[in-house]
Amino acid sequence: MRIILVRHGLSDANISRFYSLEDTKLHESGFSVLNNTKRNLEKYDIDEVYVSELKRSQETAQRLGYTDFKVDSRINELDFGDFKGKFFDDIRTNELDFFNKKEKDFFNIKYPGGESINDVIKRTSDFFEEKSKEDKNILCVSHAIAIKSSLFWLLDDKKNWQKFWLDNGSITVFRIEDNKKIIESVNLL
Repeated sequence: MRIILVRHGLSDANISRFYSLEDTKLHESGFSVLNNTKRNLEKYDIDEVYVSELKRSQETAQRLGYTDFKVDSRINELDFGDFKGKFFDDIRTNELDFFNKKEKDFFNIKYPGGESINDVIKRTSDFFEEKSKEDKNILCVSHAIAIKSSLFWLLDDKKNWQKFWLDNGSITVFRIEDNKKIIESVNLL
């Protein structure tokens, strides 16, 4: 079985550099990448498709040709809480205390009114643990931090968190065979 993860396409928030809202849409400048992603997905025999609750992941699935998908909140992006809809630079300037605390306790600090990285790792791990018991190839259209968190379902080693980058529209693939979890690829474009 395989778990194929796709990061949503380039969004308005990615371009404008603000913390996304639930209804943030894709930006047309990223559609060519998604066309390439769609071609790359053709080599996989996909049995089920899951998307997050957020509009950009659902819109990505549709652009990839999948309209029959299941929504699962466990693959949502990290909930940035009170920072949603605000510009990165403004938050980094105005919330110095939060970012100083985050440097000291990166995985446990919760965004004001939101989640911590450990919260996302737990919920994505729950999802992937459940799905790994099924004998199906699944496609998940999700988000950078959620996909990055899923890597640690396999690795159990958070010290390498900063060593992974995931481009918009990229594909990450896990293979489960003989009860072994294997990272097949990360950040394919």
